[in-house]
Amino acid sequence: MVFSLLLFLPAGLALAQTTISSTPDQIYRLTPRSSFEEGCFDPCLCFAHFSDALIGTWRMTPGALDPRFRVYDITDVNWFLPGLDLRVTGKGTYRIGGEFALMHQLALDLVVGDRPVQHFDSGLVLGGAEFPEINLTISINNMVCHDTVFHVSAAPVLLREIVPYSLQGSSYNEGCYGPCDCAIVSRPLIGRFGLLTLRASDTGIDYAVLDIRWAVRDASTLTLSTATLVNGYGVYLTRAATIADPAGSTQRMILDLIEGGKGPTRFDSGLVPLGAPGDERFPLRVDIDVAEHGFACYDNVYSIHAKRRTAMMTPGTVDTEPTPIGVKPAP
Repeated sequence: MVFSLLLFLPAGLALAQTTISSTPDQIYRLTPRSSFEEGCFDPCLCFAHFSDALIGTWRMTPGALDPRFRVYDITDVNWFLPGLDLRVTGKGTYRIGGEFALMHQLALDLVVGDRPVQHFDSGLVLGGAEFPEINLTISINNMVCHDTVFHVSAAPVLLREIVPYSLQGSSYNEGCYGPCDCAIVSRPLIGRFGLLTLRASDTGIDYAVLDIRWAVRDASTLTLSTATLVNGYGVYLTRAATIADPAGSTQRMILDLIEGGKGPTRFDSGLVPLGAPGDERFPLRVDIDVAEHGFACYDNVYSIHAKRRTAMMTPGTVDTEPTPIGVKPAP
């Protein structure tokens, strides 16, 4: 599908047209120019000022009709501040157009870490010629005195960049961990997800976990009629072995999941080994457990065992097999 933006300009100015070729559901990825700031801005003076890199994705779809603007809905904001170890999630809108000049605006309602929802807005400003790339700064207080600021630079992702994985031998486990003593009930987990590279360096690679489409089956039946559907997104962080820590590579997965229509609920693996030294399973396989409460006493845990597929991702589809393990590759 092709989205076309027509700008009606005054006499003497040419008619401009910007197009973006994509599916109706477009994944955007933050570029290395994105960043985070929090602290004092003019005219206030204070010593506290923090900055960090900003990595992640969002999902963008055509929104409400507007005679002057092309409006897009932004959902599944899936950001991470690696230095501060903070998740950022939320939703909002982006609009671009104008009657006499090209203008654009990004407005997002975001949850930063464990803070309540806060509204971030760029305001309607001149620009947008680089669309479908988006480059805007959003803040709570328009960068006046104490403020929280995201410098957002993002571009659409090609579907072939998202690497699909299918679950095989995975399970959802509910019961006691650590010092507590009670039975753990396990149910088969089937489905798929995709990984998209966000940032790569000598120390490791960070990925977005996208388009999670899982089903927790009733162990007593092979059908999906009684299954609990799970969807969501997150980040998967890998680190290579170093001189200071030569024992082996590490991994961490953080997911925000909607289970049976309820949530989202955050699940975190913590920092755990990425296989034994010399084990080269990843990226051919992903094997990791994520827990709601840190594996402390009574907990809900997804035990993820996934195999890389060669087929291309098809965002938004659920293609599970009604069998104990495995899924068909996405077409």
